[in-house]
Amino acid sequence: RSAILAQATAQHTCPRETSLPVGMMFSKALSLSLVVGCTRLHQAAAGLFATSFAKYPNYTGSLQVTGSVLIGQAGMDTVLWYKFSGLDSACPGTGIGKNNSCGVHIHAGMTCTEAGGHFYNATEDPWATVIYTASSGEGKNVVVKTGKTQMDNKGRAFVVHDVDGVRVACAILEEDKAKSGTSPLYVESFSKYPGYTGTMVVKGSAEITETVGYESVAQFLTFSLMGADKDCSANAVLAQANACGIHVHVGNCSVAADVAGHYYMDNLVNGTTDPWKNIIYTAASTGAVGSSITVQIPTKQSNMNMKDRSVVVHDKKGARIACGNIVTTKTTGTGTGTSIVSGAPSGSLAASLLSALLLRLSFPLLA
Repeated sequence: RSAILAQATAQHTCPRETSLPVGMMFSKALSLSLVVGCTRLHQAAAGLFATSFAKYPNYTGSLQVTGSVLIGQAGMDTVLWYKFSGLDSACPGTGIGKNNSCGVHIHAGMTCTEAGGHFYNATEDPWATVIYTASSGEGKNVVVKTGKTQMDNKGRAFVVHDVDGVRVACAILEEDKAKSGTSPLYVESFSKYPGYTGTMVVKGSAEITETVGYESVAQFLTFSLMGADKDCSANAVLAQANACGIHVHVGNCSVAADVAGHYYMDNLVNGTTDPWKNIIYTAASTGAVGSSITVQIPTKQSNMNMKDRSVVVHDKKGARIACGNIVTTKTTGTGTGTSIVSGAPSGSLAASLLSALLLRLSFPLLA
C-alpha cells in the first residue's frame, strides 16, 4: 500500500531528554519545536526507487533479471511496488516462506557486494513471506511491517532471489529528487467533500513534490490524516474503484461537479492507464493515517499545472469523503514538510504541548 513525514536518524533513535528552564520549555512548546514523548514520527525526504538491476555478485546462473522497484511508506511500514522480467519461471514454488525462495527484499547492506541480511526492526522477519509470481512479475502496494523509515531504507541493497533462495539480482535504492527549479505544493487542510453526508471528518495536510520520474514527469505525495476510513487497513480487500484512495483531481473543492476526475496528462485519452488508481492510504483502527509518502506517480503533468486543483480522500467503498484545495504557499505553518506532528492544527498542537508540559511540571514523577 501506498504510501512518511517527520525527521529521523538512520536508526530512528530518540534524542535524550534534558531538563530545561521553565521559560525555555514554554518558548519551545509555543514554537512547536519539542518532540513530545519522543513519538518517533519520521520525515521521509522522498520516495525511493531502483532500476539498475544487475546480476548479484558471484551469481553464475542463467537468469537475467531486469525491472524496477518503487518504495513508499505508510507509518512505520514499507510499501513495495515492483515490476520485473527475467525472473525464475518456477516461482512461486513449494518452498514459500523458506530460505528466501522467490523473495524480493530490502537488505541491510549499502552495496550489492556486501548486501547482508534482510533490513527490518521487528521481532520476526517481515520479509520472509514477501515473494513474487514470475508469470506476472509485478506487485503493487505490498505492505511490509519493517519498522523502518524511508531515510533508513535509502541507499540499501534490494535483492531478488530464485526459487531456491539464491540471490540472482541486486540494485541500490535511490531517492526521488525534486525537479530542479520547481516548488512543492500544499494542502493545508481538508474539509468534507461537497455533498458528502457521512460521519467521517477527515483532518490533515499534504504536500506534492514534482520529481523527474524514471518513466516520465511524476509527483509524489507526503501526507498525514486523522478521521479517515478505519476499514482501509493494511490487509483490507479493496474491491471498489478508488477505494481508500488519495488523489489529485481536476478542479477545486468549491462545487462537487467542478472537482471532476483524477488529474494527469492523458485523462481524456481512451485506454490510457490512470496513474492514480492504485494510490491509496493505510489507516489505523482509529482512522489515523500515519505520516506517509507515496511512490512516484507518473502524471506527465508539472506542479505548475496542479496548483488551484484539489486532493480528494476516498473511503473503502470509493466514495469521496474529504477534499483539500492545492495552494502554492503555506500560511498555517503546519504543512507536512515542516511540522513535528503532521496534520494537527497549530493551535491545538501548541495547547497539547503546553498541557503536557504543565502536567510534567506539576507531577514530575509521571515523567
